[in-house]
Amino acid sequence: MRKWFLSGFAGLLAAVILTSCAKNDVTGIQESSGPSPSSTPVQKESSEFFKAGVFVNVGDSSEPLLNQEIKSRLKTVLTSMANKDAEAFRSVFTDDRSGSAQLYLLNRDYAFNQLGTVRQDYANRIEVQVIGKVMQDAVITDQYLYFYFVKNAKGHWYLGAID
Repeated sequence: MRKWFLSGFAGLLAAVILTSCAKNDVTGIQESSGPSPSSTPVQKESSEFFKAGVFVNVGDSSEPLLNQEIKSRLKTVLTSMANKDAEAFRSVFTDDRSGSAQLYLLNRDYAFNQLGTVRQDYANRIEVQVIGKVMQDAVITDQYLYFYFVKNAKGHWYLGAID
């Protein structure tokens, strides 16, 4: 019984391998196990031209949901991420635990280029999208980060999370 099972399994495995290597008669496409150039979501750019920093002026935004307190904290968090400043990074969060949980974000290089959408979500948080590029392990990709600002009991806005 065991020999029959093993020989059946070996036959099934051989059929799968042969099928995956065969030319597809319907489309005329030869399948391969390597990635195709068009299916790679990572846009590789030369890291020698990448410059980390904040290239968006948050203070000039006329978005009504961005009050001065949120603008100030957003500018601080973006600058701290670009400069990898853990102390300044933690200072904008509602509590130290939230800031510490997000410290992994400082392991990358950021170039923040523009503000995206700004909206108030169902929980009355202010969600700010920031668009830019990130470099990690010499690979540069487009980056869309969402910053969620929450109001504390005293009515002050702090950063609750980054997604």
